[in-house]
Amino acid sequence: MLLVGLGARADFRPATARRAAGVAVRAARTARVRSLRLVVPRPAEDGGREYVRALAEGAHLGLYENDFYRKKDDEDGETTLERLTIVGAGEGGEAGEELERARVVAESVNWARTLADEPGLSLPPREFARRAAEMAAEVGLSVGSLGGEEIRARGMGGLAGVAQGSDEEPALIVLRYEPEGTVEDEEVWAFVGKGITFDTGGISIKHGLDMYEMKSDMAGGAAALGALRAAALLGTSRRLLAVVPAAENMPSGRAIKPGDIVRTFAGPTVECVDTDAEGRLVLVDGIAYAKHLGATRIVDLATLTGSIIIALGTHRTGLFSNDDGWAARVLAASERAGEPTWQMPVSDDYKKRIESMIADYKNYGGKPDAVAAALLLSKFAGETPWVHLDIAGTAWYDAPTPYAPKGASGAGIRTLVELVTSP
Repeated sequence: MLLVGLGARADFRPATARRAAGVAVRAARTARVRSLRLVVPRPAEDGGREYVRALAEGAHLGLYENDFYRKKDDEDGETTLERLTIVGAGEGGEAGEELERARVVAESVNWARTLADEPGLSLPPREFARRAAEMAAEVGLSVGSLGGEEIRARGMGGLAGVAQGSDEEPALIVLRYEPEGTVEDEEVWAFVGKGITFDTGGISIKHGLDMYEMKSDMAGGAAALGALRAAALLGTSRRLLAVVPAAENMPSGRAIKPGDIVRTFAGPTVECVDTDAEGRLVLVDGIAYAKHLGATRIVDLATLTGSIIIALGTHRTGLFSNDDGWAARVLAASERAGEPTWQMPVSDDYKKRIESMIADYKNYGGKPDAVAAALLLSKFAGETPWVHLDIAGTAWYDAPTPYAPKGASGAGIRTLVELVTSP
């Protein structure tokens, strides 16, 4: 018998059940339990379906481990949980649909987590693109990715500029989901994810302490791809596009320097005041290219600024938008998904931070810079409804929790799946 505390009854939500299921399966596996039963805390007529899905999602998420490069001692053995029964879920029909959806979403989150937990050495941009293409073939997505030569030929100066300090070529990963029965004039929703596979800060080099965590600076890109994986397997009717500008940000004799100017794919020039503010340089090209491919609505996800952690901590994602209606839809989806967000301002009140004396914009205007960074991205979104999710505080667990190991969280994927599957 395993008893898991759920907190105050008045505060009990599906998100609580999700975490509790993660705690339960991790405890069961540690105890070498092979079969576990979880009881649905609410009857079906009282919102039980949501709890069925939350329990199943939490169980799948809780089983994730990132020790794939650690040698296991024989005496450790495998402590795999082989069977999970949701007691009170019902049989077949709607319950079966909820369980299948939970499995698909959680497996997509865990797929993205494996990418964000992968060391930079074994996941340079081209390998990131290869794994995305491999996943696309498995679930029926089309691929239109670009390599370094095409990126430079198309004038993507932000992405090419960040990448030029590395021996690894950049990649612009592009996946499409085109469900049957769609017509050409229907909307195309694009998820644009920051794909910096390792971030040293470039010439504006970071402090060495905890720099190893910068292997996860492509968590936004992994989330965009993971969301398309889930959408394809669930058969949503939305036309979707994922665009992930991927590069390494490294210092070398070829690296972009503070004060250099890049010309972006959309045309405007950006002064690179700080090479450690590279995420916005690759994202402006990613957003512009998504529009070029026909995106009518955009959500970008990025581990973009430390300032958002100062503002919101590690429990809420910062949301910025140029369209209140689109922002409201994403906010509502995040609450249903158990990934709460908080809307932050985007306005020209902050434009001094991105004004340059010699270019159209500059990429950094001093701390705090979460709002200024979002404002720069908004200039490239233009009139297209756009939401920016700054997941710098939510994409990584700084320490092991009872329901997850230290490392990537897969933040944003459940929100995007809720968004595309809602009416």
